[in-house]
Order: sequence, then C-alpha cells, then structure tokens
Amino acid sequence: MKRSVIAALIAAAAPLALAQSPEDPAVIVTATRFPDSVLAAPVGVTVITSEDIRNSTATSVAEVLNKLGGVHTRINFLGTPDLPIDLRGFGVTGDQNSLVLLNGQRISENELAAARLTGIPLNAIERIEIVRGSGSVLYGGGTTGGTINIITAAPAAAPARTTLYGALGNDATRDLRVGHISGGETSGLALYANAYESDNFRRNNHAAQENLTGEWRLTGASGSIALRAGGEHQRSRLPGARTETELATDPRGTSTPNDYANLDGWSTNLAAQSQIGDLTLAADAGYRSREVQFFSDFGGGVTAFSDTNTQVWSVSPRLRWSGALLGQPNLFVLGVDYSDWSYRLRGAADPQGIAAPTTVENSGQVHQALYFQNHTHVTDTLRLTIGARRERMVNSIDVPVSLTVVPPKSEVTVLPATELALRYQFLPAWAAYARSGKSFRVANVDENRCFSAPCNTLLPQTSRDNEVGLLYRRDDSSFRASYFNIDLKNEIHFNALIPTNVNLSPTRRRGAEIEGATRLGRQADLALRYSVTDARFREGTYGGVDVAGNEVPLVPRQRASLLLGWRFDDATRLTFADYYVGRQRYDNDQANRFRKMPSYSITDIKLSHRRGSAVFSLGINNLFDKLYYSYAIVNHPTAPTTFSAYPERRRSLMATVELTL
Repeated sequence: MKRSVIAALIAAAAPLALAQSPEDPAVIVTATRFPDSVLAAPVGVTVITSEDIRNSTATSVAEVLNKLGGVHTRINFLGTPDLPIDLRGFGVTGDQNSLVLLNGQRISENELAAARLTGIPLNAIERIEIVRGSGSVLYGGGTTGGTINIITAAPAAAPARTTLYGALGNDATRDLRVGHISGGETSGLALYANAYESDNFRRNNHAAQENLTGEWRLTGASGSIALRAGGEHQRSRLPGARTETELATDPRGTSTPNDYANLDGWSTNLAAQSQIGDLTLAADAGYRSREVQFFSDFGGGVTAFSDTNTQVWSVSPRLRWSGALLGQPNLFVLGVDYSDWSYRLRGAADPQGIAAPTTVENSGQVHQALYFQNHTHVTDTLRLTIGARRERMVNSIDVPVSLTVVPPKSEVTVLPATELALRYQFLPAWAAYARSGKSFRVANVDENRCFSAPCNTLLPQTSRDNEVGLLYRRDDSSFRASYFNIDLKNEIHFNALIPTNVNLSPTRRRGAEIEGATRLGRQADLALRYSVTDARFREGTYGGVDVAGNEVPLVPRQRASLLLGWRFDDATRLTFADYYVGRQRYDNDQANRFRKMPSYSITDIKLSHRRGSAVFSLGINNLFDKLYYSYAIVNHPTAPTTFSAYPERRRSLMATVELTL
C-alpha cells in the first residue's frame, strides 16, 4: 500500500511544478453554505465543472461522480437507474453516510434508497462540489463520509441561449435534452428538460426517465430571490440477480421478468439572499414529494406490491458576517435548520389490493438544529475553523395495519456535532490542513422498521473523525493528498449473521486519497486519482462469529482512475479514461469466510468535434467489452459456497450532437 501511495503521489505531483501563477481566488464553492472563494474552504474541495462533464465519457450524474469525482458507485441491486454512492468506505450504507445536496438542499433519502440523481438533468448542472469528510456541523446527520452539492446553472444577464442535445446508443438507448437561459439586469429564467430511455444490458431492465426543472431569479442591488421547481417521471423494469452459474451462462437473462418500479416526484424551493454591509442574510424554504411503487413476483402465485409516499418540508435561515477580529479577517456563519419528513407505506399482494392494504406504516422525523462555524486568520497564513451543532430529532412510528398489534411510538433525541480545523498556507500555491470533529447519523425508516411489538429503535451512530491533508492549486493545476481516520460507535448496519439491523460494536474507516490534475502544454490535460481504504470491525461477536479485525463488505481496498484529454486542434478532442476498482468483500460476508469479489478495470474513449454552433461526439464505454459486476451477495453468511450478482453493462456506443442557438 505504501508503494502504491508514493507512486501515485509522484505521478500526480510531478507535472504541477510547471505552473507559475498563484491560486485563482475566482473559483467559487459553497463549502460554508455561502458562495465564496475556494480559498475560504477549510479543507480540499473537488469541483467538477459543466465543461468537465461535457468533455467526459459520463452519461449520467452518477457516472460523473464516479468518473470525475472519485466517488465510488455500484449497480443498484433493485435494478433501478439511481446508483448507490459511497464516500470513504461505508459499503452498503454508503448512501446513509454520504449526503447529496441540490443547490444546498438535502435530497438524500431517509430510507434505504439512493438519492434520486436521475431526477437532475445533466445539462442543467453548472458545477458539482465534493467535500470529503464530515459535514455534520453545517448539514447534520448522514455526512460522516462527506457531502456532494450539485449546483444547477442560474439565469444570467447575457444574451438568451438555447441548447438542443440528442444521443443514440446501443440497447435502444435514446437521450434528448433541451435547455434555455435568458436574463436581463434584474430578472432571468432557466429551463431544462430531458427524456431518456434504454433497454439496458439485461432483459426486463427497460428504463425510462423524464425530467423538467426551472429557475426564475430576481436580482437587485443588494440581494436576490430565486424560485426553483422540478419534476420527474421514472419507469423501471427490474431484472433481479444472476446466480454464479447464470452469470457464466446467461448474464443478460432475468429471474424476475414481471418485476417493476415506478416513481413520480416533484419539488419546489424558494431561496433569498441579501447583503447589508458586512452581513449577508440568506434563507431557503423547500418542499419535496415522491411516490414509489414496487411490484415483485416470487413465483408460485406469490406476489407483493408496495406504494410509498414521502413528503419533506424544510426551512434554513442563516447569516454570515465578514469582518475583522483582532485585526485579522474573520468569517462567522450562524444558522438554523428545520425539516419535517413524513413517510407512508401501504402493502398488498398486488396493485388491485392496495385499496385494502394488508400493511400500513406511518413514520416521521422532525429535525430542529442550531449551528455555527467561525473562520479566523490567526496570522496572514494560518486560519482556524471552529464549529458546533446541536440537533433535536423527534422520531415517530405508527403501524395501524399489521399482522400483529404494534403501538405507536415517539422518541426525542438530542445530537451534537463539533469541528476544529487548521489551514496553513505555507507557500502561495501550497497549503496544509488538519481537521478533527464529531459526527452522527440516525437510523432511517427502513432500518427502524417494525411489524411486531416491542419496537426498539436503534441508537444514533456517532464517530470521531480526523484528517490531515496537503493542497496545491495554480492556474489549471491542482493537487490534494489526505489521510483520514474515522472511529465509529454504534454504527448502524444490517448484520447478516443475526440477521437484523443492529448497532455494531466499534468499527473503523481509515485510508489515503490522492488526486491531481494539470494541463500538459496547450494540447493535453491529465487527471489522476488514487485511494486506499481500510474498513474494519474493531470488535464484536454475532451469531457465534467473532468479527474483530474483519473487513466490512462492499468496500474496495483500492480505487484508481486516469483521464487524459488530447486536443488535435481547437475543434477536435479525444478523451481517454480508465477506471480501476480493487477487490472487496461480498455483501453479507461479515464473517469474511468467502473469497473476495474480483477487481475490474474499465476503459472509455470519446471523440468530440465542434463545427460552428454544433458539437458532434462518438463515445465507447467499456471499450474492451468486459463482463464484470460491482455488486454481489453471498448465499449464506456463515458458510458461503456461492454468490448472486448483478452484471454491469457491456460495451456501449453513444453518438451525440449538441446544438447551441
């Protein structure tokens, strides 16, 4: 591992010595919940721009995060298009420990479900900011691995612009997108829509997605107000898993030809910001609604149908004061978060029986939080960040219809989070940082599900998070290296050895991350990423199995990527990308008694050419047509002999054209 880290560090850092100008403070991030220079961020922030997305081989938001941001993704075992994500090695609970935001508003689900990344039109994205490490002080629970903030393009005071995009690929893949931005000195409008459809690699895996999002913005001399709204319509067929034998003989086949999932959702958000001298006032108020239907046919006349409805209300007023403290620049952020999340599930044997459901569950969580974060310059080159959060959560469960009597239950929990960080700018382009903090996570509705009394809710998960790192930025070159250690208590985890959702005995995540990007002369650009992650049970015995020192399933030990772009001239560009995912434990193999999942390396290429106002491209993903899988599960946790897997897409071609009017 040491040799791999050193080699990647040298490879990533070597070309950076060519850059000569200081770091550009015009790079804007929202790591403090306010737009600010990247220099204001207490730690390293990975920024993916719209240009990066256009140049890449990615065809979805999840692919952008994986291929450009180094975020680990894997195929969804349900078969739906939304891929689970994982920052810093949490395995199957990666979604519950990595927070996804859309324009600063939480879109991660309070269920065992991936954030609805397919609901965000790819052409609407202005940039994506990835902050690894706990963000609990600013955003609350579920951020131990990090936060991902997806920011859509806002209306601008510029000539009206309309973009049209069309793509065709194998497996009957079609993608149509349209975008429009217009604005004047005081108001503007942005609209984006897309329609995607594909049969995908597997049988019974057809997916159709339609999205619409828009923003109207009013801007004045001292502030702005923006109204955002969006909706999505998704229809997915679910192919099920392949056994080890089926994977070798019929990887495209399906074991569940009748299963499907339907999703409809919409959201709206009102955001306002005003500047009064050194004081900035901001507030967001949002509403989000989603309905999901699942149908499963188990064979032999046994079927199951579920209909769930989720609604979320949120309000987040906050202020920022920028001034001087003891003669040094100081930035202070104070805010309040309130959210009311409600969930209703109805279950029956089939869609026709949902009017008289056999199961009804109502759950809710109300969060109220007060937080602050202060950044002060101790000297011209040393900056100190301190922060704290106090969050009160009311969790309620009511199961009025069930096979057994389950009384309603409500619990109140108070949760703290803290942060202490130092950033030292020891050279104009180089900075070192260290950070320590406490974070938390509460169990979601699926982890706390209860259909028989007594209903004992899980304890909150807490962690101590420590990180040190090195940062570099000049012109078109950047570099980040970090080492992290996360010690967790009461980690919330489905333990197949029992089997049930439990609070684990102490666990740990530790690892190193390296990423660098630079231009190689006028024609080429290069980006390298490497991470090594060690996720282990520190102690604990479950079902008679001592797991102390065992690896946590579904956490690749090593991951790496290389992206190389070559411009033949101002109009033509070739992109080459290779992604490596190392070996990992199969899901449900907490006993570590089965062999590891095989590693895989996938290569993509893309050729783009601009002619006038049109851009044409041809991309090939999985160039060498590898059969691989990113998710698989053992057949028996204590004595596994085989596994079931969800094969990924084989070689795929995509031809696109984008026209700007």
